[in-house]
Amino acid sequence: MSKDRRSAVIHSPALLSGSIRVTEHARSRGRHLFSGTRLKLLLFPLLHWLVKHTSVTVALIPMRLLTGIMRPLYYWRGNPLRRSCEDVCSIAHRAGHQHDPAQVYRQFLRNAVGVLENYFLLYRHGIARVSARIRLQEDDAGMIRELAQQHGSVILAVPHNIASALSGLRLNQCFPLLAVARNSPTIARTRVTLDFFEHMQVPVLMVRDGNPFELSRQLFNAAREGRVIAATLDNIDHSATRIEADMFGQTVGLARWAVKIAARRQLPVVPCYFSSEGNLQRVRVGTPVLPGQAETAVQHYADFFTRHILADPSSWAYLADKRWRRILSQARAAGA
Repeated sequence: MSKDRRSAVIHSPALLSGSIRVTEHARSRGRHLFSGTRLKLLLFPLLHWLVKHTSVTVALIPMRLLTGIMRPLYYWRGNPLRRSCEDVCSIAHRAGHQHDPAQVYRQFLRNAVGVLENYFLLYRHGIARVSARIRLQEDDAGMIRELAQQHGSVILAVPHNIASALSGLRLNQCFPLLAVARNSPTIARTRVTLDFFEHMQVPVLMVRDGNPFELSRQLFNAAREGRVIAATLDNIDHSATRIEADMFGQTVGLARWAVKIAARRQLPVVPCYFSSEGNLQRVRVGTPVLPGQAETAVQHYADFFTRHILADPSSWAYLADKRWRRILSQARAAGA
């Protein structure tokens, strides 16, 4: 193995296949000393060690210190998260919402701490301690169960909300769930993520660097078993197979694979959004669509994502994503 690459096979009962090989490249650790990637590489294992060996209160100290530093940094004009908050609030204003960028910024930080607190409570006290903090209307859960019974399975299209993974815990209590996630590019962070999926008792299919044919086979098997498949589908896709959709008035490329599987099995696609208010989460469920045409199905959940992001931007983790920051900046400029 090259010095620039190292690999490890990780075994976990949370993994649908039982194990995964993670190949870590040099760039997986971040290209800059103070990059977000480097920060996550240092912070996640530290927080994981603290929650295993200390109280929840002590384990939260580093995150509270970090967000305490970030709050006054809102007043730094070059703060990229501030710019995202300003851009999304400007776009939301055109849709009839009245958000204050500073409030969205502070709520984003509170949501991050609140979800982390719930993860720690889960780790130390179990599922029952946190499941009541995740609200899902019984009518919505019943609709998804009924669709799964009629069609054999359902695809839940979800964006990268701060509470997306944790909300899978509540969904899995209502129907058998499979979470599809693009695992971390580092071995250490993948181990941490899997440890929390084990505590949530939610099976996960991790897809980074996976063989597309093997991944498709596992997804078809999960659908045949009646599992509801939840996948985060707001990653920007630049591949030749992408489907172009409109979000915020901009054309973005989104992945085709989920609607392709839905079309093959004639599975309904149901969009969801996970709203946060500190340590309380709410699952918001949209109307189902059968993917007669892939482009129509993708635009259906892209519209749902857009509406809910503009209504509740502080719950969307990708406010801090550099690719989506560019999209938001372009969308704001286009409407100026």
